Amino acid sequence: MNRMKKLAAVHIISVFALILSSLLLHGGNTQDTGGHQNSAPSGTRQSSGGQSGALIVVPDEEKEEDGSVSVEVDEYDDEDLEVFYPTKEWQKIKPGQAIPAGLHVSIDLSTGEKHAKLMEDDTEEADSSDKYMKWTDGDRHGMVNTKNKYFTAGELKEALQKFKADQDDVSEAGQHKLKEVKDQFRSYDELKDIFQKMQVDVDTDTEIMQKLLTAYTEDGASDDMRLHVLTELEYHVHQIDNALNLIELGGFQLVILALNDTNDDIREEAARVLGAAVQSNPRVQIQALESGAVPTLIRLVASDPSTTVRKKALYALSSLIRQFPLAQLRFLQQGGLSCLAQLFGDPNATALRIKAVTLVHDLMVEQINVENLSSSDNPANVEKKKQYEKVALLQTLVEAGWCQLVPTLLDSPDHDTREKVLRAMLTLSSACQDDYRSTETGQYLSVLKREYEALVTDEKQEESGDDYFSSLLSLVEEVSTRIS
Repeated sequence: MNRMKKLAAVHIISVFALILSSLLLHGGNTQDTGGHQNSAPSGTRQSSGGQSGALIVVPDEEKEEDGSVSVEVDEYDDEDLEVFYPTKEWQKIKPGQAIPAGLHVSIDLSTGEKHAKLMEDDTEEADSSDKYMKWTDGDRHGMVNTKNKYFTAGELKEALQKFKADQDDVSEAGQHKLKEVKDQFRSYDELKDIFQKMQVDVDTDTEIMQKLLTAYTEDGASDDMRLHVLTELEYHVHQIDNALNLIELGGFQLVILALNDTNDDIREEAARVLGAAVQSNPRVQIQALESGAVPTLIRLVASDPSTTVRKKALYALSSLIRQFPLAQLRFLQQGGLSCLAQLFGDPNATALRIKAVTLVHDLMVEQINVENLSSSDNPANVEKKKQYEKVALLQTLVEAGWCQLVPTLLDSPDHDTREKVLRAMLTLSSACQDDYRSTETGQYLSVLKREYEALVTDEKQEESGDDYFSSLLSLVEEVSTRIS
């Protein structure tokens, strides 16, 4: 019975091959405008010149269980898919036209036209392996009969077998390449197994900080080790939760104590850790205030022998008292403004003076914003106003001589510094108007006005769209108006 089925299948394939060959033959040959006979694949639609036949393998085709392959005879416009049919005569290759491999190709350098024909050896009698030539066009590929314009039943069967054999060769090569790739990399299951065997406990940030604090407090811990611990802690406490956990671990008090260390680098790094921890973190600000950080930081800013320590201490102090009226009150009570005023007599504290003026300006703006809050039906705003009313910032600034100190920074050559000073003068103008009317302040403002008028003229001529100097000129004019 199986033998009969196979014979029937062979008979059906033979009949199909004869019909297909007849169709290909009936499709006929077409002549191009140049008079040469040319044959395109059977997968082309009939154009003005009719059809021409070729064997086309369709991608992703399913193979039959008996090893035979399926083919598709489709129709496409010549513009969509036109395969070059080689002969022993020269033929013009159209732009974008696919040609079989192994042809003799020539290029006319004067016109850029390309022509192709069969190699001389191909015109002689050749065996079946040389008889069929492959062509490709994108993801489609096929075969043409170089000896005839069509496939006979036997040739069609032979071509199909050759196509299948070639595809099997490619598949084997592909499998070999795939094996090489797999040999270079581990599979997901292998990696999963390795990670399971290698898996170790991953420390949380809290556990890491605990280990750092243990290393810091070990007997005989070197300054380098302690400095390393503080540097790592500074990285972690930028996160609000980590800063809170540092308090629970008892590490916050170690940071406060490190502010008094004899090593300059450790004092500097401790100030950086404190500034990072308290920034926009009310619960940590309260802890720092209760730990006595405010007077310690004021002392470091005013008198530490290291300039870098003084800068980091001012950074930590600014972060601690901003948006925290109780800390601002302690700052004033501890003589903070008077200590900052001493920076104006220190020739090595230019950068610190600018930071101090910026802090004063920010605190004044903070108070003005609170005063402008609406307290109707908002208990939180009412409570906030009560807290800030206890901070006599403006009065203390006047008493500490800041009305005379701030204008002295107008002689700075830096535009950014001038802007900060001018804005600070505006916030203090209500209380410092009489002091601003001094001859020296008026001269500063006149010089700045002339300078910025010239810069604004250049700015407008450049048409860069930048009005930075125009905004500075407006500040100068506004301060001058307030004084007059």
